[in-house]
Amino acid sequence: MSKPAYIVIDTNVLISAGLLPQSKTAQVLALAVEHFVIAQNQATWHELETRIARQKFDRYFGDDGRLRHLVKIAQSMQLFETQASVAVSRDKADDMFVELALDSGSRIIVSGDPDLKDVRTYEGVEILSPSLFFDRFST
Repeated sequence: MSKPAYIVIDTNVLISAGLLPQSKTAQVLALAVEHFVIAQNQATWHELETRIARQKFDRYFGDDGRLRHLVKIAQSMQLFETQASVAVSRDKADDMFVELALDSGSRIIVSGDPDLKDVRTYEGVEILSPSLFFDRFST
C-alpha cells in the first residue's frame, strides 16, 4: 500500500471554499481531497476554527454550515506534530504553513496570500495559487 500524498491548504482558501460552494476555491478543495490528504497541525486547525467562527461569516454558513464544513475538512485530513521552524514569509504568521508542509512531506501549499505566494518554493515545497492548482489538477 502506498503512502498518501499530503497537501497544505491555507486557512483563507479553506474558509472561502465553504463560503461559496460554487466557487473556484470550492472546486480547488474538491480536487485537493480527490488527489491528496489535507495536512493540518494544531496551529493551522486552531486558526481555521477561530477564523471561521467570525460573525462576518454568519450570513454565508447558516445554522450548522460551519460545523458541516469543518467536518468535511476533518474527514479529509491528517494531523501532524510541528517540528520544523522556518522564517521565510514576510508575514511570520504564514510560516506555520511552510513548517507544516515540511513536517508532513507535502510538496504543495495552496494559498492566495501574497506574502506566502511570493516565497514560490522552499526546500522542494511549491506554493501555488488556487487558480494554478486548479489548472494543474483539473485535467
